[in-house]
Amino acid sequence: MKPVLFIAGPTASGKSAWAVELAKTVGGEIINADAMQVYADLQILSARPEQGEMAGVPHHLFGHIAGDVRYSTGQWLREVVPVILDVLARGRVPILTGGTGLYFKALTDGLAQVPAVERAAMARAQAILDNDGIGALRKRAEAVDGAAAARVLGDDPQRLLRIVSVHAQTGRALSDWQSATRPIIPKRFCKRAVLLPERALLYERINDRFGAMVDSGGLDEAKRVFAKDYDPSLPMMKAIGLQQLFPYLRAEMELEAAIELAKRDTRRLAKRQFTWFRGQAKDWDVIETEADKAEFARNSLSKARGGL
Repeated sequence: MKPVLFIAGPTASGKSAWAVELAKTVGGEIINADAMQVYADLQILSARPEQGEMAGVPHHLFGHIAGDVRYSTGQWLREVVPVILDVLARGRVPILTGGTGLYFKALTDGLAQVPAVERAAMARAQAILDNDGIGALRKRAEAVDGAAAARVLGDDPQRLLRIVSVHAQTGRALSDWQSATRPIIPKRFCKRAVLLPERALLYERINDRFGAMVDSGGLDEAKRVFAKDYDPSLPMMKAIGLQQLFPYLRAEMELEAAIELAKRDTRRLAKRQFTWFRGQAKDWDVIETEADKAEFARNSLSKARGGL
């Protein structure tokens, strides 16, 4: 069979453009593996590829989810597997592209079938955050599930709330549930690359890109989302750009300050992504130069022609 290609990396690392180049080389189709690029509301602020950037290459699972949907990794898996199988059935190469490391990990390691968490258990976890802050929430997560808490980098309330609420609901650690998983796509069928450009260059790209986003309609996009008055706890509302531009739209911050805050937070996101991929993608091909790209493309073409 044809290989399944993974193209991952931090934000602004050039994944989308390179994926299109690879698709043209190996006869591939691109499948979204970015948690924010699924949302219809976020064309510009999520850096979702536009029609011109797709260059005639089929793209799947981009911009198809409404902003008020609590989209999850499990939902993405249910959608992406049939797409991968369809692309393979047509003799094409699936190229999964994005910056959400958990999506890639879920495909090769599996995703735990954790029971649904009821509203009461979620409320108990949320009360810790609301009343005592993120530090108290982390301490609670460490107390009930040290293994899962250790994998949460920095202040990530959504993941910490998940750890605490699952334990409150089931009396069992999330990491215990996660240990009972099976691969969906075994690693031997995948060829995986992670783009890790030089850090200073990446930060420069981030600064330039967010300014360009604002100039090309990103502020108007934030205004449209702001007008919809979505629940701030929705996953989409965590998008960088929305969080930083909303204070400007509420007249709480000057626009230039909001833009600088968004650039800073995007750089911090990129740093967290670097750390995650360095730790979790140790057996991937690391792409740092154009020569690395060329070698990966040659090897991928050989696999695509010869099969696995």
